[in-house]
Amino acid sequence: MIKKIIKLNLLLMLIPQLVWANISVFPYSIDFDANSNKRVQNIRIINTSQETQTYRVSFVNFTQDDNGKLTEVKENSPFYADKYLSWSPRQFTLKPNEVQTINVARKSLAQAPDGEFVSHLKVSEVLLGAPKIKNKEGSQSDTISMQLRALFAITIPVTITKGDNLYSKTEVLSYKLLPDNKLNIVFKRLGNKSSRFNVVIADEKDKNIGRVNGIKIYMSTDTLSVNIPLDKNAQTHNAVLKLEDAKTKEEILRKALHI
Repeated sequence: MIKKIIKLNLLLMLIPQLVWANISVFPYSIDFDANSNKRVQNIRIINTSQETQTYRVSFVNFTQDDNGKLTEVKENSPFYADKYLSWSPRQFTLKPNEVQTINVARKSLAQAPDGEFVSHLKVSEVLLGAPKIKNKEGSQSDTISMQLRALFAITIPVTITKGDNLYSKTEVLSYKLLPDNKLNIVFKRLGNKSSRFNVVIADEKDKNIGRVNGIKIYMSTDTLSVNIPLDKNAQTHNAVLKLEDAKTKEEILRKALHI
């Protein structure tokens, strides 16, 4: 009797963060403007693991729900950016602590409509090699052992804007204090482009008691629910909500909270 034991570890995908266990990336997003002469930008990938690793580069598209979850979609949309982009290399191998630059180039937008185009550059670890088959001498059983360590992928938003009448605005629809010392806020996006901002919660003395950076409401949704962790024992009486532009850090909204 032949016994086959296949051991598989969980395959993981991580959506944009600053540093992972096996990889780090900079910058964390790319923005192209059709009116700019800057046609090429790059991303630096560092292998922070202790093993030589191969990576594959591609583009994927997502939709966003009102809880911020991104779901990959296959259908075409006139406002996905990947058809206006080229990139290289498509695959590369790095030793520990080695660095690779990925070049992303914007194609001509002469035939594109005005608007915002967004796709995500995906850098995935690639598992190379075949499973090892172990035979014990004098045994009637074979063991196929496939040891897959956790694989990681990162996605970096690449945005193209075309047109002079694009704008975004963010409003607060509702807020409530949750039992786990978090403040839930529901934001509404207005305008014809994605809204990107930082959230700051300050107490009545203007001391920051909570912050979440880099929130983005994509065009695929109008509202977004966000939980803001607050400092332990934070005083929320007369707290103030402040929104900052994610790029310039300029304050774009200030609202007194009645909690």
